[in-house]
Amino acid sequence: MHRPAIKIGVMGSASTSIVAAGRQRVDDLAVRLGKKIAAESCVLITGELDGIPGRVVEVHSQYGGLSVGISPAHSAVEHAAVYDTPPCPSTVVIYSGFGFKGRNVIAVRSADIVILVSGGIGTLNEFTIAYDEGKVIGLLCGTGGAADVAQTLLDTLPVRATGAVVIADPDPEQLVDRCIAQLCAQRQEPAAGRTGPDTALPN
Repeated sequence: MHRPAIKIGVMGSASTSIVAAGRQRVDDLAVRLGKKIAAESCVLITGELDGIPGRVVEVHSQYGGLSVGISPAHSAVEHAAVYDTPPCPSTVVIYSGFGFKGRNVIAVRSADIVILVSGGIGTLNEFTIAYDEGKVIGLLCGTGGAADVAQTLLDTLPVRATGAVVIADPDPEQLVDRCIAQLCAQRQEPAAGRTGPDTALPN
């Protein structure tokens, strides 16, 4: 019997939306996040654009991680021409052809855990989809943008119960650990000792 790999979606700011003053600090956190996700043998899912998610993919790949990018474009040619950015260095790229909103739904639904790092209105859209889908959601708080306002919105606006669990933490490693522990608790399986999709369970 094999455990399926946990799939973690990282959603966040494009490179143009991060203010210069905070760019290095957020980049350092993205590096730690990519390294941690790889260390936990989790599959990384992103929206296949640059900025924070692209940086996480880059580091995740350096440490041997498997990543899947969901592009808003219908082909590599359209991705480069319309979205004016090279694809992230993902292991696998899926060309959805559904634009930003359609891509967001696919990326979020494909992930077991969704982690927000900074982010603008597009990241907020991914957060609301993840909440509606009842996902385990991690907020890397202190990075600004959607990651810092998401919980406030939940506390302020009327919301319906969906089963979503929102976890906020300023430490990337702790955030990943807490999200995995929550997911495993929901699945009623141990969080410790996971080494990816080829981990054999004793009979």
